[in-house]
Amino acid sequence: MENLKKVKEVFSDYETQSNIQKANIEKMNLIKKSNILEITLQSEEYLEIKEIWYFESFLIKRFQFSQVNIIIKYSENVEINSIEKEWKNLICYMTHKYPLMKPMLLLKSIIEIKDNVINVNMHIRGADFLKARKLDKELEKVIRNIFGKTYKVELYEKISTDEVNEIERENKKILEEAVEHAKMLAKIPEQHHEKDSTYQQQEAEFNQASSSIPLPEESSYMPEEMPFDIDESIEENYIMGKPSKAKEKQIEIKEINAESGRITIEGRIISCECKETKSGKGMLVFEIYDGTGLITCKSFAKDLQEGNNICKKIKEAKAIKATGKAGLDTYAGDVTIIANIIITTRKRSARNARGSR
Repeated sequence: MENLKKVKEVFSDYETQSNIQKANIEKMNLIKKSNILEITLQSEEYLEIKEIWYFESFLIKRFQFSQVNIIIKYSENVEINSIEKEWKNLICYMTHKYPLMKPMLLLKSIIEIKDNVINVNMHIRGADFLKARKLDKELEKVIRNIFGKTYKVELYEKISTDEVNEIERENKKILEEAVEHAKMLAKIPEQHHEKDSTYQQQEAEFNQASSSIPLPEESSYMPEEMPFDIDESIEENYIMGKPSKAKEKQIEIKEINAESGRITIEGRIISCECKETKSGKGMLVFEIYDGTGLITCKSFAKDLQEGNNICKKIKEAKAIKATGKAGLDTYAGDVTIIANIIITTRKRSARNARGSR
């Protein structure tokens, strides 16, 4: 390891007092097509999962990578924490790194490890939902990268009647508080890349993921094998909002993160519902799928009646274009979009278009 450089030598502007500074960089590989950086580190001291996330986050902001994956190799004498002990930190790490997979649903789960299988017993509905998003496979990969061990992850639901009632009470409370939080989220100014905050501030941000437990959507999930390919034949009608001269960037859902800011997405509606808030407004919650991913959007109507009318139009639309601000919703533990412009669009399937030629 004499020829290997340490993290603090290569990334001297990364300010931290954690053990990761002393880790040796064995290999760095940039996948140019996807702009993903893979780093293999050798360490003679145990690295907290939080340290790994902070360093990945620094690299993403500093060098504009779309993603950073760190692989840890420990010396033989290093005492590695058990997966059971690190389970909560592991799920918080997954929540920050892969918010659209909704790993937050596993935060209150209990795990049992037998041989090379990790049985995850969920006390909340959503096992099939998470499997459809391949969260179990991504967990296997992350565990292999961080702990250097290969496991198969199995997701199960074990929910008692009391837990179902408690979930309903929590969901009602979250719904009542969501409006104020959403308004605050919509007013947050665009974030610019700044110097990393102190370790204490980072720790508070990391632990914020465990502030609440969301409920999984009960809607069906449209698999990736059914891409929403479309051409440029468009007919648009405004369901909510007014035409704007500003041109927000239209991006694919898989590219959205907590710092995407004001964006436009387009796709098929998977589910839509409207609920009355404590203040009497109508809160619309709908999911859009564009062939690359699924994301939850929220909008607000002046009352429940107006919200139900908008919800009906959204459900009847063949495709939806939504414009709003993307951000991390700590109540849902996920990235959501607060949409103030909703447009119904008609687009002819590219697949059908090819067939008619």
